[in-house]
Order: sequence, then C-alpha cells, then structure tokens
Amino acid sequence: MSESLSVGFAGIGRMGRPMAANVAKAGFPLMVWNRTRQKAEELAAESGATVVPTPAGLAGCDVIVTMMADGPATESVYEGPDGLLAALTPGKVCIDMATLAPSHMRSLAERAARKGADFLDSPVSGSIALATAGTLTLMVGGEAAVLERVRPVLAAMGAKIYHMGGVGTGATVKLAVNSIIFSLGEAVAEGLVLAERAGIARSTAYEVFANSAISAPFVQYRREAYERPGEIPVALRMVLAVKDLDLALDLAGEIGAPLPQARLNRDIYQEAAGAGFADWDMSGVAEYFRRKAAAGGA
Repeated sequence: MSESLSVGFAGIGRMGRPMAANVAKAGFPLMVWNRTRQKAEELAAESGATVVPTPAGLAGCDVIVTMMADGPATESVYEGPDGLLAALTPGKVCIDMATLAPSHMRSLAERAARKGADFLDSPVSGSIALATAGTLTLMVGGEAAVLERVRPVLAAMGAKIYHMGGVGTGATVKLAVNSIIFSLGEAVAEGLVLAERAGIARSTAYEVFANSAISAPFVQYRREAYERPGEIPVALRMVLAVKDLDLALDLAGEIGAPLPQARLNRDIYQEAAGAGFADWDMSGVAEYFRRKAAAGGA
C-alpha cells in the first residue's frame, strides 16, 4: 500500500528532515524541496529521495506535505509562478504540518480546492527525538475520508493521529498545546533560576524537577537544554515561540477566550528575544533570567 502513494515534502528543517526521512523509510516514493537546497540534497543522499528545484515540482505527487517555519514561508511554497498551486491538479492531497493560524489553514484549503485538490492541516506535537523515532502526535483537521486516504503517510511520522474536525481544528489544538508548553517552559526557567540564586546546583535542582510532580515529558526531554544553555542544538527558536504565542493570542481575540498567562509569557519571550536570545532555543529564557538577575534586574 505504501508504494501506491507518492509523497512530496517541502521543508527539510529540524523537524521536517526526520519526518521526511521516515516517509521514505516507510517505502513511499519521495520528492523533496527546501529553500536551502543543500539540506534537501543531504536527505536525498541518505534516503533515496529526489530533489526538485521548485515547490511546483512536488505537485505531481499524490500527497504533498509542507512543514515550513511560519506563515510567510508557507505562502512562498504555495504561491508564485513556481509555487505549488501553479502546478497542482485535481485529486491531490495537500497536508500542512506547520504551526499556523486556523484561518490560514482554511485559506490554504480554499485555494487547493480551486485546483480540485483536498487539504488537511496536521500540525505535530513532540520533540526532534520523537520526530526521528516516527512517534509524533498529529492533530488533523479536514474531511475524515481524506484523512483515511493518507493515513499510511501520516502513520510513517506519528504514533498517535487525532482527527479534530474540519480544516483548521488541528491548528487550533496545536496552538492550545503550545500555549501550555510555553507556560511550562517559562515556569521551569523561573524555578531553576530561583533555585540557583539560592545556592542550589543547577543539575541538582533539575534532578528534583525531573522526579517531582512537574515531571512532564517536556521537562524530561528538555533537560539538557536547560542544564547546558547554548551548547546543544536548537529545537525551537525563541522568535518562533513568540510567533506561536502571537497566533494563540490572535485566535483568543477572535473567539473571546481569555489567555492572560499566554499574554504574559509572550511578553517575556519577546523580551528575551529582543535581548539577544531570538535564535536561542526557547529554553534560553532561563539564561535570560540569569543574566538579568546578575545585572540587578527584577
């Protein structure tokens, strides 16, 4: 069954690369595109995928997956003379797996529908390690029948696949999940720096965190990032945390949901990004607090 669907994949980034690799490993013929071509070529050399020069080159595949950093990057894949929509034909299925606004997902679906193609939004939850293992959690919005058509492709990337409802509902739940993640991340940073300033060794404090009531999966797999800031590969840049929280707050404004903690967290991550931590991992907010405390800031 795997060989019956060809897959195009745009966005060979920190998460996209292992996800695309797992699609190839599952036996799907794979075509890839990335803004930095070298990353696509490296994946192709390892997986046997074919690199195409433009997003339009992916349109011949049965299923086209996009996993870009943000809304503008996603638009650059879909629109323009070399964009996906320029070459999209009836019967194809487009799946966007990035963290975008629900309204943006619905807009992409409408444009795909004009070409006779179906669309699913399927953002993911999980770490790079889970992406590598193919055990991400997928939150899917769109028609159930379309989901079933492409389920084998999604199953190559995720161990848990939840159908949330119509297009945009996957994105909605992803924003809810991320608002909690960023709250937890900020709280871990505060608690860790509090313990350190009181004379507790960082690793000792985190050992307690990892074996206490707050021992969520996030606390476990982010341990190195908090204990060794700036030393390990970035999983999620601070500036993208700000972007995701802005999306959650925009959605909250549209539907009248109170998000006071998310608003506070957005301001804190934004401050850290503006203080030189924009390209740090989101856990770098702890280092921002350390330096602020050392400088006498409150």
